[in-house]
Amino acid sequence: MKSKIIFSIFIVIVFLSGLGVGLYGGMAAGVVPSVGQLWAGAKEMQGAIYLIDKQESNKARELLCNSIKTRLIIMDMAKPLQTEASSRQVQELEAYTYGSVKKGKAELNALCIQAS
Repeated sequence: MKSKIIFSIFIVIVFLSGLGVGLYGGMAAGVVPSVGQLWAGAKEMQGAIYLIDKQESNKARELLCNSIKTRLIIMDMAKPLQTEASSRQVQELEAYTYGSVKKGKAELNALCIQAS
C-alpha cells in the first residue's frame, strides 16, 4: 500500500516537473526573437549615433534607412494567421500605429535613395 502511494507521488512530481520545464522552455523560446530584435535595434541606433558624432551623416542615414527598411519587411512577413474579426482589428491598429510610416513611405524611399 505504501509503495503505491509513493509511486503515485513520484509520478505526480515527474509530471509537474516536466510541465514546468516545458512551460519555461516555451516561454524562453518565444521571447528570444523579441529580445534579439530589441538588441539589434539598439546596436543600430548606437552605430548611427557614433557615425553622427564622427560627422559622417551620410553613413548614419544609410544605416538608419537600411534598419527601417528591414523592420518594415519583418513586420510584413511576420503577420500571424488571423480570423476575419481579428484581421480587421489588426488592420485598424496598424492604420492607427503605422499610418505615418505608410504615408511617409515615399518620402522615406526618396530620402534613403538620396543617401545611397
